[in-house]
Amino acid sequence: MDAVKKPHSFYRADLEIADHETSEKALKRDLSRIIKPSGVVFDVGANRGQFANQILQELPDIKLYCFEPVSEAYNELTKINEKYKQVRTFPYAVSEKSGTADFFIMESDVGSSLLEPLSGQPSQWLTPSRKEIVKTKRLDEFIEEEGINKINLLKCDAQGHDLGVLLSSGNYLDPNFIDSVLVEINFATFYKGQDKVGDIINKMGEKGFRLAWLYPHRAHDEWLWWADALFLPINNNK
Repeated sequence: MDAVKKPHSFYRADLEIADHETSEKALKRDLSRIIKPSGVVFDVGANRGQFANQILQELPDIKLYCFEPVSEAYNELTKINEKYKQVRTFPYAVSEKSGTADFFIMESDVGSSLLEPLSGQPSQWLTPSRKEIVKTKRLDEFIEEEGINKINLLKCDAQGHDLGVLLSSGNYLDPNFIDSVLVEINFATFYKGQDKVGDIINKMGEKGFRLAWLYPHRAHDEWLWWADALFLPINNNK
């Protein structure tokens, strides 16, 4: 008698969990190879400190700059300072123009963005709750104001506005200044005016970076919706 097969949906859900765990482990391994123990890391779109806490567990002495404009998430984010005094937090949305802008807050604020979400989506992180006016900041202005002379990792999770974050770095988006970039890229369309995957990859190539790895995430329809893309200098062999 043939062995009883698992239902297709159960099998794919199980695979999704395995893929996620494998991606998380691979990301931690790779970042530990790239970031210096006392290096400088920018966390753009820090939300409540999920990535920040993970990287600090691996590298507790890094100097970490976190940017998060959503007020409730930002208040939670600042609690990191209770344990890691070298972490600095800023209530900014990073963008190509410094000033203020409308920010779309979702029912689950992890999906909040400068971009308006498309209507009719089932997930809480794509369901609008309200809008806030937030401060916006260009990264090159911030770098100059803070006197930063090197970034080991620029991590960006700006919910469809990641290319704007990268471009706000201006001339600092350069392998001689930034050792590595970890940026979320979306393969499905969630927001109006959302970045295109090819535009991000092409721009990074123009700036002297190569796509080194993808840490994929499956979603509700069991296909790849987004991934964290790691970029390293083209001539770097880490």
